Amino acid sequence: MTPRTQMPAAVAAGPRLVEKLVHDIDEQLELAIDSHERERVMAIVRQCLTATLTRPGTPAVDVDDQLAVSYLKPSEVIAQGLVAMSQATLYRAVEDGRFYCVTPPGKAIGRAFPAWQFTLPVPELLAPILRQMQDVPSSEIHAFWVTPVDVFDDLTPAELLAGKPFETRAALSAVQQGHLSQAAAQRQARVVARLAWLPSRRSDDIS
Repeated sequence: MTPRTQMPAAVAAGPRLVEKLVHDIDEQLELAIDSHERERVMAIVRQCLTATLTRPGTPAVDVDDQLAVSYLKPSEVIAQGLVAMSQATLYRAVEDGRFYCVTPPGKAIGRAFPAWQFTLPVPELLAPILRQMQDVPSSEIHAFWVTPVDVFDDLTPAELLAGKPFETRAALSAVQQGHLSQAAAQRQARVVARLAWLPSRRSDDIS
């Protein structure tokens, strides 16, 4: 199930917020009602949220300066226009090291895509690093991206690569802002250097 996003009361609306709320509500209803009824209910929910949250006069916040913490189903990645791919092509992109997916939280099977990796400029910076992680156990990959790092002053590799904080981060220190303001190539190189600290690679060095 998608982790609940912590959003300040002042966070405003827009199409992206509507989609996030619809996604969360849909997942809550997934086991409660059948798919046909859920589709009808979600159409009403989407209409109400769009009317309320995108009406003129609603203050706007630039959510493009934040990274989402949610997970997306493959169909949601495509429906939201995050990639210009079919579902089969999206799966091939994972095999090619352009994106990565995880098993949905709380489930034994299936695929879910951490949403942060579709935020610009991440896709172009991410692929070269993921291709260097093809020997890394899948259980380590997402943990690597979302675990704070001391030398990044508690930023995660995902945040450093993107140059943007996760939406759950309440504030940035001046030092953290300095890390995020570095040139994209420099941020990418620092994340690549961090690959040497992956648990699987450290154990290889020891052996």
